Amino acid sequence: MAPDVAPGAVSGYQRLSLWWEAVPAPLPPRPALTEDLDVDVCIVGGGFTGLWTAHSLAVADPSLRVVVLEREVAGFGASGRNGGWCSALFATSDAALARLHGLDAMRAMRRAMEESVDVVGGTADAEGIDCHFAKGGTVVLVRSEAQRARALAEVDQARSLGFGEEHLRWLGPEETTELIGAARPRRRAPGRAGPAAARRSAG
Repeated sequence: MAPDVAPGAVSGYQRLSLWWEAVPAPLPPRPALTEDLDVDVCIVGGGFTGLWTAHSLAVADPSLRVVVLEREVAGFGASGRNGGWCSALFATSDAALARLHGLDAMRAMRRAMEESVDVVGGTADAEGIDCHFAKGGTVVLVRSEAQRARALAEVDQARSLGFGEEHLRWLGPEETTELIGAARPRRRAPGRAGPAAARRSAG
């Protein structure tokens, strides 16, 4: 059931997440679709994927008639209830992707994932969106010998696949403490301390 969005009232949507709490009240609903539309592209869902697709199409060809349909409000689902980070992390490892699709395809995908972070930051800047975008990479802390072994194996694997320190590297205790202030750090920053978001990953 949709939250109460009566004009003039504090919207029920604002109880969904920290991001929604920051939206000034009231939050009136947009008009519902009451008739057929003749468009070139109809996008169902007003989350990040739907809105990004609509924006990209409009930029690529301003003559396109694009409509976004959303049952609730833009950002109602996971797009409005996330941790607020943007990264090139992917659920499947680079090694697994290379086995399944080959090295070239894996590297092309990795580049595209990392570049996507820069595209998001560049678009936010170009559109004047004050989302406090800051690219810093991903840092993964090691707190046991088992984690240390896995982390070092990850770094070795990255090297075997052709990724250098600009993509993923090990951080010693001093650098880790300086970077994030962790007490008795043992480990590394996966990452790509290069282009993207980070394990200290580039993305």
